[in-house]
Amino acid sequence: MHKRILILGLAAVLVLTAGCMGLGGPNPKVVEDSMVTDISLSKGLGYAVNAVIQNDGGDGDVTVTMKLIDEEKGFVRDEASTVISIPSGETKKVSLTLDGDIGRDYDYRIELN
Repeated sequence: MHKRILILGLAAVLVLTAGCMGLGGPNPKVVEDSMVTDISLSKGLGYAVNAVIQNDGGDGDVTVTMKLIDEEKGFVRDEASTVISIPSGETKKVSLTLDGDIGRDYDYRIELN
């Protein structure tokens, strides 16, 4: 009798754990990214940083922050953020424009929270 109660208890815990796994919120990751230079007379030098974000967790909001990093000096030249709502198992494309200086080389970083 005690073995049956123990087995039923363990089964209930497994079912509850499996059902709650999607409730933990989003689990985002960058699956594709790129940066494109955009020079215009009116806006100067800009960089379009693009990312495809995949959510392997539950539905929710994700803050996407993109940073333009000066390659020579290592400091953040420009930074922008946006909040996206992303359902479980879905992907979303995000693009933000960052400002740079002519004659400098830049790298970029994408952070998800």
